[in-house]
Formats: sequence, structure tokens, C-alpha cells
Amino acid sequence: MSGRRSRMSTVNMNHKYVMILVLLLFLVVARELKEAAMFPWNCSSYGGVCRSSCLPTELQFIPFGCAKDFVCCVSYI
Repeated sequence: MSGRRSRMSTVNMNHKYVMILVLLLFLVVARELKEAAMFPWNCSSYGGVCRSSCLPTELQFIPFGCAKDFVCCVSYI
């Protein structure tokens, strides 16, 4: 009987860990959606590309939507 009880507590603990993981994943996704709603414009909506530095034929534009230390580069030709 104690072996079965031990297995049941392990299943319950695994279930709790899965639920915590799902909750954390939901919070991360909700945060990303909130940031996207705050800044509806991004680099791709202006036809730009995120780069660490722009090419000579490109203009540096807003960095929204680009990763840290990247800028949005938009071609002006």
C-alpha cells in the first residue's frame, strides 16, 4: 500500500510542476502580447531589417521590434 501511495504523490507532484510551467508560459506570452499592443509599429511594418549596424544605403530607424543592441535599417534607395 505504501508503494502505491508513494507513486500517487509523485504523480501529484509532477502534475503541480506541469501546472506551474503552464502558468509561467502563459504569463510570458501575455507579456509579449501586451508589449506588442503598446507598440503597434515595428521594423517590418516599415519594410526594414533588424541589424547590429545599418548598411551605407540604409537609414537607421526606430528600434521597436528588434532585439537588444539591434537597430531597424530601412533602405532609402
